[in-house]
Amino acid sequence: MTTQLDREEIRRKRIESLLAECMARHGIDLWLVYTRESSIDPLGQDVGLGRVVARGAGLFAHRQGRLVRKALVASYDTDPVEATGIFDEVVAYRKEGIAPHLRREVEALDPRCIGLNISRDVPVADGLSHGMRLHLEEILGPELCARFVSAEELVVSFRGRKLEEELAAMRTSVDIAQRAVASAMTSKVVRPGKTREIDVAEHLKRFVEAEGASVAFNIVMVGPCRGHGDPTDRVIEPGDLLRIDFGCFLEGYCSDIQRTAYLLRPGEAGPPASVARLFEVTLRACRTGIEALRPGARGREVDQVARSVITGAGYEEYPHATGHPIGLEAHEVGPTLGPPWKERYGTSVEQVIEPGMVFAVEPAAYVDLPECGGVVQVGIEEDVEVTRSGPRVLGTPQTELILLPS
Repeated sequence: MTTQLDREEIRRKRIESLLAECMARHGIDLWLVYTRESSIDPLGQDVGLGRVVARGAGLFAHRQGRLVRKALVASYDTDPVEATGIFDEVVAYRKEGIAPHLRREVEALDPRCIGLNISRDVPVADGLSHGMRLHLEEILGPELCARFVSAEELVVSFRGRKLEEELAAMRTSVDIAQRAVASAMTSKVVRPGKTREIDVAEHLKRFVEAEGASVAFNIVMVGPCRGHGDPTDRVIEPGDLLRIDFGCFLEGYCSDIQRTAYLLRPGEAGPPASVARLFEVTLRACRTGIEALRPGARGREVDQVARSVITGAGYEEYPHATGHPIGLEAHEVGPTLGPPWKERYGTSVEQVIEPGMVFAVEPAAYVDLPECGGVVQVGIEEDVEVTRSGPRVLGTPQTELILLPS
């Protein structure tokens, strides 16, 4: 188990150690986070504005090598914002509203480039509501509004990278998830002809809760693929391909792994050749994708090398990305390890992989195998930390198909 993380301390440290460098790299002089109750920006909590009621603005300016941090909030919102310790100054407004204060502060900073949380393709970077955008335009006027740009790349770099304390929590989260799944894929838990998908799911839940974690998602599946469908009453039988897609939260950080087992039929010493080949190709694609996870690579480049293993083996390409970032969510902000399908993934596949990011890598082939009940896939998904020298798989990866007796 890890020591309980101080979330506020982590947020302060992230801003102090990462934000100025991210702003300089992406050419943003002022990052303006503008939010209010009932439509709180997804990054509001990260920048100390998660509890505001009335309109609140966080101004982060990169000036002369230092980071200026100022909040403008209603008078009754000052205490929780000050308590975060994130801002150098918290300015309170009353009946005059936020407008004159915000206009004065932005004019004084005179930024060349104002980053707003607006994004076509990255949900976490799209927290500025339409109404709040219109209000900003009303407050600041056309000359300053002409300097607005998307803060998407800044958000990806700032939120996508993890501090060492966060990485430590994620490693433990992955370890718990892997041990939970390993304990489930045994003859003690899976008894062909008796055990149901939901029985396995309940075992996984009990395991992680005993470890002090909670379930993030819990997919147990035999028979035809159901995507992200819930476990059912279906009984696990000999000849089934059992796939578990599972993750848990620990200290607020998520893991996301997949494992596959084959239920031997009476008299079988191993899986059918079709299953063995599907496993081998999927494993090779996963390893190839992991090896490509290096600083400076783009998400689409990682996808291309993994995808080519699947298609090169004669299987049809899979209809989704090879992988995704993980962290505070199962699908964290960061580069999507996906193909250049504009209307599916947009600019997210062009983003650059950086040290400190963590990804779940999960290439797959979907194949009609009547002997396994229809269209199935082998689920192999590994969580991978990107270091300056390259990828590091968290925990113990699956290298062989798990075989369970009938």
